[in-house]
Amino acid sequence: MRRVFAIAVNTFRETIRDRVLGVIVLFALGMIIASLWLASISLNQQARMMKDFGLVAVTFFGLVVAVFVAASLVHKEVEKRTVFVLFSKPVGRTEFIWGKFLGLAATMLVVLAGMGLFLFLLTLVVAKQASGWLLVATALIYLQLLVVMAVTVFFSTVTSAILASVLGISVFVAGQLSHNVLSLSRLGSGVALKAASWIVYVLIPNLSAVDIKPTVVGEASASWASIAAWAGYLVAYIVVVVLAASWVFRRKEF
Repeated sequence: MRRVFAIAVNTFRETIRDRVLGVIVLFALGMIIASLWLASISLNQQARMMKDFGLVAVTFFGLVVAVFVAASLVHKEVEKRTVFVLFSKPVGRTEFIWGKFLGLAATMLVVLAGMGLFLFLLTLVVAKQASGWLLVATALIYLQLLVVMAVTVFFSTVTSAILASVLGISVFVAGQLSHNVLSLSRLGSGVALKAASWIVYVLIPNLSAVDIKPTVVGEASASWASIAAWAGYLVAYIVVVVLAASWVFRRKEF
């Protein structure tokens, strides 16, 4: 655990100082500020527009950080040949993968916390509404992005950084639509179709199950028991995917 912590701290310091990460955060804050303009052209829906557009901006730029930084974590160390220095010491490949993932998870936590608090204060000052739901929604967005990070790290151990980024984004999009898979299975009566639908439904993380944007803007009420259950499923999904990435990386030849 001490070696995992050391790698995680080093990864956190490396990624948090990255200029690209700073630019992405600035763009995210700019998008949130742009919600002021959208709010100004709305008809008595200023707070709703700010919340909706702001959470979309947080999700989008958080996804950019999660995918493109996670895809380069392993490849950067291999290209710089620093992995040979690490593995010449008593550091296992599993510890390396977990340390990298946890370090990036800490970076993502700082980024999303900053954007979420900024959006909360912006809504409070401009729309005169102190919505704690924004912070809850940001926390659940963080959980979704952790899943995407884990999947991207897994793909980065078996393919190139660019392809891993594309696959990570694809999993995010599929995760937003996975709840439609079972609906499509009802169109047919075949057992094979239903079985395949359930397999896809289990393998693709149901990210939309913990999306409470409709609750934040007042369009629907949230089922917290269901959200808690799905959140537990996503945490387990993250652990399994990172373990799979560690297993693949242990068998990788340099």
